[in-house]
Amino acid sequence: LAARFTAPLTLISPRVPYELCFHEVSPRHVDITALARQELHVPSTPDYRALASQIGAVDVFINIVPWNMISVAPVRPLRQRLAPGTSIGFRHDLDVYDVVLPRHPGHCADLIFDVAHLFDETARIEDWSQPLPIPPLVLERANSTRAALPPGTKVLAVHADTDWAAKRWPVTRFIDLLDRFLSRHPDFVAWVIGMGEEELNVGRERARVVPYLGLPLNHAMAMVATADLFVGIDSCMLHAADLARVPGVGLFAPTRSATWGFRFARHRHVDARTMADITVDEVLDALEDLATAELRL
Repeated sequence: LAARFTAPLTLISPRVPYELCFHEVSPRHVDITALARQELHVPSTPDYRALASQIGAVDVFINIVPWNMISVAPVRPLRQRLAPGTSIGFRHDLDVYDVVLPRHPGHCADLIFDVAHLFDETARIEDWSQPLPIPPLVLERANSTRAALPPGTKVLAVHADTDWAAKRWPVTRFIDLLDRFLSRHPDFVAWVIGMGEEELNVGRERARVVPYLGLPLNHAMAMVATADLFVGIDSCMLHAADLARVPGVGLFAPTRSATWGFRFARHRHVDARTMADITVDEVLDALEDLATAELRL
């Protein structure tokens, strides 16, 4: 959109995703962290008048969030205060737009990219997808960690933690998986990335399982981007690997890989009714397929 519009975009989003993902798109940003907190049931009373004044005059208002989320609800009073010439958004239960985009089954990235197709029917998402814009100093730290490994060492990035209990894969299975994969691949080490407290470095191959837990989000994603393979649950780390074209295995149960899985990198998805139904053998076979494919390249 920034490439198609002659005027700079004003991005309305919480501060954290703007600084992580969108700061290279436009320097014009309005922080709506207070609105987003409503999704977390944190009491707040947004000052729509002040927000509208900060945003200024609006010709076109585009809401790129396709889903009925609690945090979408405050968008309607904000848009009414802004009174744009034209509004664009997905079909929602919570709002009505001048130009309405249908929500179709398929990958979430392709659904959101339908907004770009309104302005350029020839646009290809593959031409615009790219790794996250990590600050140079943060990227240097991640690259230095990788460079400190012995020559020829490969990295398997692992992400296991989540606040959503239904998306967790049993820790004992992650430990078994790493023991079996690393024993077959002596040239690999495993980096455990995330914010959790999973003790995955307790198995037979624990000397080659290195926890990097609690890193700042952009640093953790930079570590993932330097890896050779990825394995993990449905999460932002999976998407970071995908955008960086790191081949990976994604584990899915309450969510579907067709919507939330890998879209750009070589991958294998393991889908099941529940995470407990996913076996170590299934995940190991998927990792082995990718590792073998990488050796052929």
